[in-house]
Amino acid sequence: MRLIDAYNLCRKNIISKADSLILIKKIFNADRLHISLHCNEIVKDENVDLLINCINRLNTGEPIQYIVGETEFLGLNFKVGNGVFIPRQETEILVKSIIDEFPSNFSGNIIDLCSGSGVIPICLKKNLKNSNVWAIEKSKEAFGYLCDNVEKNKVHINCILGDIFKEFNRFDNEFFDIIVSNPPYIKTLDIETLDKNVKFEPRIALDGGIDGLIFYNQILKFWSKKLKKNAIIVFEIGFGQFKQIHDIIKSNGFKNISVIHDFSKIERVVFATKSV
Repeated sequence: MRLIDAYNLCRKNIISKADSLILIKKIFNADRLHISLHCNEIVKDENVDLLINCINRLNTGEPIQYIVGETEFLGLNFKVGNGVFIPRQETEILVKSIIDEFPSNFSGNIIDLCSGSGVIPICLKKNLKNSNVWAIEKSKEAFGYLCDNVEKNKVHINCILGDIFKEFNRFDNEFFDIIVSNPPYIKTLDIETLDKNVKFEPRIALDGGIDGLIFYNQILKFWSKKLKKNAIIVFEIGFGQFKQIHDIIKSNGFKNISVIHDFSKIERVVFATKSV
């Protein structure tokens, strides 16, 4: 089979051109330009078999990121797979907003709660190089990806395998300058209505309780005392949650509550400053 035939096989069986190019790049090490210049290149039979296997997996709804074992986030490469939440483009808005808020020589303490694959703490450390960064993840499977990605991206982060509703005890009060979290925020009953590819992802990374707000309530309850006065807390939130989360944040002694919209004009990232 020629390289162009392999690409056309993808296009016949995969709706997304982007997914087709990802598979061709991963299996044949050929980008769009290489395909154009070397379309008649003969490819190995075993790679064609691998391609067909990947196409079949995609057709079951398995995410392309799990199949190739990696994803890109803010220009960095991250290892992902079964057992860890796949980073979304919306979360890049959260990370960029924090980076833009602070000078590059910022040297404060940052903690990311519910870290998953580690895209948030790793990207923050990459850009705010003098900061001290902690990351907490409860899932052993996800924690493995977190540690692998810290090593892969050559940053120093204090990684903690533990429950965010217990690990706050290891830190002194008024310790952090920034607390950030993209917690599970989907209502329990809504999980069954999600696209089939999302259902491949770990439920622990999706389920935000009956109202989708349990993590926001508990993080503010347990972690507010760990923030310095005038320090900030930053959340990613789900569709239609801003008003409720605004009220929860305000009732926990925060001021200057603001929201940033995503590419679809949905309220997505919330900033707040600790006032007491």
